[in-house]
This record gives sequence, structure tokens and C-alpha cells, in this order.
Amino acid sequence: MTTPGPGVTFQRMSETSPLISMHKVMLRYPTGKTALSGVTLDILPGQFVYLTGESGAGKSSLLRLLYGGVRPTSGQMTVQGLDMREAREGRIRDIRQRTGIVFQDHKLLFSRTVFENVALPLRVQGWETERLIPRVRKVLEYVGLADRLWSYPEALSGGEQQRVAIARAMTANPPLLLADEPTGNLDIDTARRVLDYLVGLNRQGTTVIMSTHDLHLLESHPGRVVELHAGSLVRDNA
Repeated sequence: MTTPGPGVTFQRMSETSPLISMHKVMLRYPTGKTALSGVTLDILPGQFVYLTGESGAGKSSLLRLLYGGVRPTSGQMTVQGLDMREAREGRIRDIRQRTGIVFQDHKLLFSRTVFENVALPLRVQGWETERLIPRVRKVLEYVGLADRLWSYPEALSGGEQQRVAIARAMTANPPLLLADEPTGNLDIDTARRVLDYLVGLNRQGTTVIMSTHDLHLLESHPGRVVELHAGSLVRDNA
């Protein structure tokens, strides 16, 4: 697991204290648009949470708050023990290093090999090549792509590209993984396979929050459902 940078300390998380705590959180963009309004939500370590709601409900905005892509406009919010409103940018960067992120459009570097894409988070953290090679091989084996180590993303199918994105997100063994519509562009069989990998990570102890509009996936992979509507929390079956 990654460690905070010099001089940075995080509140120790227990199984009973929230990994994420939000109280009456509001997010208003500089354009004046209110993306989230009065959201109160606690997520414990080790949970698998589906974030649902219509397009524009605020799902992506909520995920951006969780990795520090934006700051709350008002309300109280802590992630992995860090106050996300008041923390300095250096501490937010440490949170990002402790958070795996999977996007719908992969955001892979097409000029780099699969190996280099997956190794990127470790290189950012200063891992030596000799140390990161076995780790990259291990995570690619987990997602069934050990034989594509030196391929380029353009040679992979959409489902394979998404599996590379999952491998990249998990390579630093983060306690929290955020997935923004990771199955949105995939056929149903490939989507279920991708979800299998995320559920597997969760069973190993990673907290997973996945936004999705594919509600049929919940039938084969049940979990906690948090639903947003027009920026407000309207359902939580915790």
C-alpha cells in the first residue's frame, strides 16, 4: 500500500469509522450550476457501493469530490481522514495517490505500452523499475492480460482497454477505488466480466464506489445502492 508523502499524516481508519463522510455537502461550479445539494453520506471501509441516477444527476461530480478533483462549496467532507474542504493541495495529491480511478473512456496513453500505462502510478510514486515490474505483471495477470504486456492500447478491444484501466487503478493497492461508468461502452457479457474484477478487488478489502446506469448489473452483483436525482440523495439502501 502507498504511504503519504513527507510530513503528511492521515487519521487511522478502523472498520467501524467511515472511510468517507459527507454532511450537507454542496457543490456549485463557477458557472453557477449546482451539481450537488445537501448530500449526507457515510461509506465504511470495505463496502461496494453503486452510485446511480439519471444523466446529470451528479454522479461524476460526487466522484470528483472524492478524489479531490473539485472541492465542496459548503458542508463537511472527509475522505480517508482528510478534510477535503480545508486541506492543502499537497495533501489532496496524497489522497489521489491512495485512490484508484477508472474512467468510462479509459484515459489510457495510446503512445505507451500496456506495461507503461499500468506502471504509471508507481513511477509517479518513485518506484524503481526492478521493483515495479513484478507488481505490474501481477495485476495484469489478475485481469487476464499478462500476455499483452508489450501491446499498445490501440491493439486491444474496448473490454481489454477497460481491464488495463482497472489494472492501472489497482497497481498501487489503494484502499479506495472509484469507477465512473466503467461498463457504459461495453456489451453485457464484457460488462459483467469487468464488474467481476471490481467485485474481486472489493472482496480483497478495497472499498469500491462505482457509478452506473446499467441497473441490470445489480441483479447479478448485488451491493449497496446510493441514488442521486438532480444533485440530491434520494435513495440509500445501506
